[in-house]
Amino acid sequence: MENNQLQRKYSVFLGVILSGYNVADKLYGAVFIILMSLRGVDAFQISIVFAVSSLSMAVFDYPSGNLSDIYGRKRMTAAGFIVWGAGLWFFAAAEGLALFILASIVMSLGVAMISDSPQAWYIDQLEELGMPDYKKIALPRISGFVSAFAIVGALLGTVSSSVHYVLPVAIAGVLAVGLGVYTWLSFSDNYGSRTQSSILREIYASSADFTRSTEMRFILLRSILTHTALLAFLLSWQVYGVNELEFPVSALGVLLILFMGVISVSSFLVSYLAKKEVAAVRIIVCGTVISALGLLLVGLFPHKAVFIAGLVLFEFGLGMDMSSSGVWVQDFIPGAKRATFSSGLSALKSLAGFLITLILGIMAKNLGYAFIWCFAAASLLGSNVVLLYFNTKYVRAGSGADGEKTLVS
Repeated sequence: MENNQLQRKYSVFLGVILSGYNVADKLYGAVFIILMSLRGVDAFQISIVFAVSSLSMAVFDYPSGNLSDIYGRKRMTAAGFIVWGAGLWFFAAAEGLALFILASIVMSLGVAMISDSPQAWYIDQLEELGMPDYKKIALPRISGFVSAFAIVGALLGTVSSSVHYVLPVAIAGVLAVGLGVYTWLSFSDNYGSRTQSSILREIYASSADFTRSTEMRFILLRSILTHTALLAFLLSWQVYGVNELEFPVSALGVLLILFMGVISVSSFLVSYLAKKEVAAVRIIVCGTVISALGLLLVGLFPHKAVFIAGLVLFEFGLGMDMSSSGVWVQDFIPGAKRATFSSGLSALKSLAGFLITLILGIMAKNLGYAFIWCFAAASLLGSNVVLLYFNTKYVRAGSGADGEKTLVS
């Protein structure tokens, strides 16, 4: 009984900090482009800020995972929130390209410190309670609440920006620092292992272990393929909807809220399916097929109703994939390097995403958006080929992270 009570407390704690993070992120996202524009930063300079932010994330993400395992996952999360909050305040006060770039670097550092550390802490706490399998049910459910709070953040950003365009970013900064203090004061910390005398040697040794891992190579390849589809969606849906299908700009916010609601529903569905002991691989494959079907509908039938229906399917499948694969991956990551390997996957995916974004931009310009939608669908289906090959050749053969058959086989 005591373990169940602790598990609930840990789940609520993780839900609070991830939901709060999502609210702050949506507050910032509601106005950050218009904020830069109103302060004299042109479209090309805004793209520079984007590029620097992406590269900074890739640079900071991997070493932050090592530091998290060594110095404490919860402590790193708390410090990350405070750094991110300071960066948000800096961004709110910035004037000119150089200061916006500097603020974005500080924010990227904070986000990198937060990235994957709360989940690593939570999973190890469950293992300490002897309830490691509960993550299959709890994490998708938490993801559903987090997506629902994203809607709250988007609505709050819209309301507060009508008062003053800086207000959403300032509120986000206050919320981030508050989350940092709350995280710091709550519960005890947990750690990974350290095998080297210096941080640089530890990072090198962890990198070698990561590179040698067959599981990590397959998971990274699959992650890049699904990330390609997500990037295609993010780069195309607003421009395609407004310019090609003549949606009013005011409709984009409504559609965005709809999409976040759909992801929330699909996350709760994954939690239900996991409770019914449906294998994670089946959920992931089903989700990516649904997403690919939605993108194909958008690409092949240029009509407003089909556009909305197709992207609802895409988001529903995306929610299934993200909620289930985020748990499935943990079965292949050594507990002693949980934050390190998770951050490594995230950093390499961000780096690949920087290059993929440029390629998608060239494709959109020369081949059109219909090709982009179909290409993204093919990328999702290709990720299933990688997943099924990996599951058949390695998982069913019993080559999990600890050399044993994993829960998904």
